[in-house]
Amino acid sequence: MIILQADAMENKYEIRNSSDQLIFSCNDLIEFYSFMETNNNYWFAFTGVSEQNVNLIMNDEIYSIKTDQFAGRFYCQFTVKKIIKSPDVLYACLSLTSRICTEMYSEMYKVGALSFLKEADDLEERVWLDMKGSLKLIYISASYLKNGIPRTLDKETIVIEGKYIQDYYAFFCELGHAFIGKFGYMGSCIDDVSQLIEDLCSKDRKINVIWKDSDLSFKAIDNTLPVNCEMSASDFQLGTLEEYCNVILE
Repeated sequence: MIILQADAMENKYEIRNSSDQLIFSCNDLIEFYSFMETNNNYWFAFTGVSEQNVNLIMNDEIYSIKTDQFAGRFYCQFTVKKIIKSPDVLYACLSLTSRICTEMYSEMYKVGALSFLKEADDLEERVWLDMKGSLKLIYISASYLKNGIPRTLDKETIVIEGKYIQDYYAFFCELGHAFIGKFGYMGSCIDDVSQLIEDLCSKDRKINVIWKDSDLSFKAIDNTLPVNCEMSASDFQLGTLEEYCNVILE
């Protein structure tokens, strides 16, 4: 059933079909994160749904979730694997689909980021230190949703604290923190970093970067490289920074 745009005005999330027709809206979207292999299938709960008789096409139709929150930065596409209906709540197993981003190379949304942001104000300064491996991508995704892509840089000198870089993914967390601060976003892969730093710098201005405990962090990065990420080893990351910045290793 298609509902009118006006029916969803007060709701936070809209679910639309591939023709961009509004199927239903809801007050909140709850993520159920699994630490087991999911094949990109995740359960979500849509609460406060606007339409009780929701009919979703299984497997074939591509839907999207949109919201005006986060300055329009949140976007998710999916197909439906299974649904469970209950009063005022719709539970759905969704298969998330890859999406090519026009502004950055990597996918922005990672399941868990929305839940993460609900507790953002109470989280520690470098909360990713308690997150294992690729789970740090949730923090990076939350950082993008919260603060977006940096357009300007006020700092003359950036200090990267190498002691907080325990693995490959922690490099991107610490880099965002060094450049922007808490929940600072500087990408989730080396291509993102290169594009962002190029946009922040100019031919007449090179940023000064002090990388403390650099040897320690280089080893941590190189010893935890994901499969097929050899081009993102520490020497490539350092080379990317040196292309646009005056880098001092300590």
